[in-house]
Amino acid sequence: MPQTPATATPDAWTTFLDWLSSLLIPDWNGLIHILPVLVIIGLTGPILSLLLFYWLYHAFIDRGGRVQIGELEPIAAAHRPDGTPIFPVNTPYCVEHELIYPAKARTCDVDGAELIVRCPVDDNARVAGEQLCRVCGTRYQLGASLAPVVVKRRRNPPEGGAAIA
Repeated sequence: MPQTPATATPDAWTTFLDWLSSLLIPDWNGLIHILPVLVIIGLTGPILSLLLFYWLYHAFIDRGGRVQIGELEPIAAAHRPDGTPIFPVNTPYCVEHELIYPAKARTCDVDGAELIVRCPVDDNARVAGEQLCRVCGTRYQLGASLAPVVVKRRRNPPEGGAAIA
């Protein structure tokens, strides 16, 4: 005897549609119950990923090779045969202590006196804090491109290797 549609077993297509509807139309009550877990995963997952990338970067890519710029120290001025000091132009210096300072210095480290600078155009002396020569009118910035750089090392090179060979 043939089966009637009311008592027929569901075919494969009906089974697939029932399964698909359970995915597309979720059980909202069940999702509300697992919402705190989803929020924790949604917050901690990106934070843990960022921490992992930060650790990987510092462990394998950044080997501590950052350069730190140090402060230049004043140096003693060279002397002519007659004993007078030689001070370069456009560089701050202290006449009393015969020290040549880096370009950004404005006062002597020994006694706090104002430093002097010779104008590169007319060789007149002026105070290092002024950016304008009062005689020739030249405006300039001390050591704008010729200032040396002091590099500090954060750590020494690894022992062994090609440096010893």
